[in-house]
Amino acid sequence: MAAILTLAGVACISLGLAWTLCYLYFGRHELSWVFVGLTGVGVLAVHRSKRSDGASILLVAHGILAVICAIALIDAPIAWVPRSAHLFLLPLAAGAAFTFERRERYGTLVFPLVCLGAFAAFAVGALDSLAPGISPPVEVRAWGARANTTISMLLLAAIFAIYRIDSGRRLRMERELGRAVRNGEIEVHYQPQVRGSGIVSGAEALVRWRHPSGRLLSPDAFIHLAEESTLIREIGMEVLRQACETLAHWSTDPRTRALRLAVNISPVQLQDEALVSSVSAIIRAAGIDPVLLEFELTESALSADTAAVVGRMEQLESTGVSWALDDFGTGYSSLATLRTLPVRKLKIDRQFLAEATRQESAQQLLGKIIEISHVMGMSALTEGVETIDQRDLLIRLGCDHFQGYLFARPMPRQELDAWLATQRLPVALAGSSRRATRARSDSPAAPRWREPAA
Repeated sequence: MAAILTLAGVACISLGLAWTLCYLYFGRHELSWVFVGLTGVGVLAVHRSKRSDGASILLVAHGILAVICAIALIDAPIAWVPRSAHLFLLPLAAGAAFTFERRERYGTLVFPLVCLGAFAAFAVGALDSLAPGISPPVEVRAWGARANTTISMLLLAAIFAIYRIDSGRRLRMERELGRAVRNGEIEVHYQPQVRGSGIVSGAEALVRWRHPSGRLLSPDAFIHLAEESTLIREIGMEVLRQACETLAHWSTDPRTRALRLAVNISPVQLQDEALVSSVSAIIRAAGIDPVLLEFELTESALSADTAAVVGRMEQLESTGVSWALDDFGTGYSSLATLRTLPVRKLKIDRQFLAEATRQESAQQLLGKIIEISHVMGMSALTEGVETIDQRDLLIRLGCDHFQGYLFARPMPRQELDAWLATQRLPVALAGSSRRATRARSDSPAAPRWREPAA
């Protein structure tokens, strides 16, 4: 995405400035404005290349489409000079088709088809009647036709080259990722979760990949590829295995035996019919209390077959684990859907907290989300807490469970154990058994821990 946006930005700025100066030189100021617009779209593309997200690609692509269509209307064929501006619709269509993920049907299919449809309409002269009749001088048009044809084909070739390089890189990474579990390259880091009282309630298990190059890659670098190739199933089971080993390790120490661990479950994993049996086998092998294990599912998983997802979630819940809905408020779930889910905790996305510190309306919205969790008998945890002011705001709004850099960054288990040695931890209730403690620790009706005396 960054490469495509940068290429589009450089091309638009170069062509926009060149043609603007050309028409100003010939005294055709009325023609220069559309190329000023093209320059503006180029500046936007360069600026958005730092984000490299789908929204940036769509915004820039629609801007380029609008400008190309405007120029192509002016570029109606005259005398012996053919239309040429519409040729830029070909690299635009290819850039969109190659850049978006396959699941993004608008970007990969609809928008390219619109570009190709516009290209065909201009090519056969179907839109010539809309031409405003302010065509540039024939000499400029003749030179421009040759330049436009050459540049548009060079851009198309560059986009194919970027796609070929990117595809090769993805295939290489997919092969390396396929060997990652067998080679012991999947690592789990843990970010603590803390209550307003200062008690550490547990942690979230976060996957990392120790790449053969030696770099430690965050999930953003490989999770999408893992989900597309279904390697996420193998990786997810490895993360769960390591997390259960950590719980087993904690169970040997009276100070840490009441800590809980949250593990992310991918929507791809929920489609696996063997998921429940695989999870149960890992839990049995580790010999842990499943009540201390919490699975996190993002709202995006609910965009597919909700009934099937709920069924799989209920099967897993019957083993003793609990569920949390991650990134709440950014996905597809409605309150009606939420009521059908076996969810005991809402994890509020960090963007709500960031906006709440700047806008009163966002603060009210955050308060309502926390209130919804309470009304539905769930606990609420807010991610991305980085300042004391943010923590205090959440406490005032009724949320007392946090995760973020204010408390600790994600860390390996050895570092986490050293960090926990300096923290206040929950104390397991004496005499509790596995069956007697099936109630969730986050439920105010049946807590599994008590705070130590100050």
